[in-house]
Amino acid sequence: MNTAVIYYSLEGNMDLVARKIGENEAVDLFRLIPQKEYPTGKISKYFWGGKSVTFGERPKLTNPTIDLDHYEVLVIGTPIWAGTWTPPLNTFLHDYSITGKKIILTATHLGGGADKCFEKMKDKSQWKYDYWHISV
Repeated sequence: MNTAVIYYSLEGNMDLVARKIGENEAVDLFRLIPQKEYPTGKISKYFWGGKSVTFGERPKLTNPTIDLDHYEVLVIGTPIWAGTWTPPLNTFLHDYSITGKKIILTATHLGGGADKCFEKMKDKSQWKYDYWHISV
């Protein structure tokens, strides 16, 4: 089965998870990179990240187009921001159809909220099939 890991990582935690997944499987890694990166300062990252999530922003990505037709399994990874997925992942979910793919969701977070995030993502995408999730 051809597998793609599609993820966003601000501080490198989700990047570490994605690379660990790639060590054990023959997968292609696609890190979502916004045209304008978010700040990493302690207060500014929470302010700008929270604002972006609250307003449902979909930042432009610098990534080349991902041809999902080559993949049967998608591992989708995100940090949890304000109880949900990140704006770069919001852009991906808006721009690509993942219908008919086997989905594995993974998230990094400090204090929980992954299950709620995954349920929101499932509802938004109107997935009609099973998915698995891993919370780190």
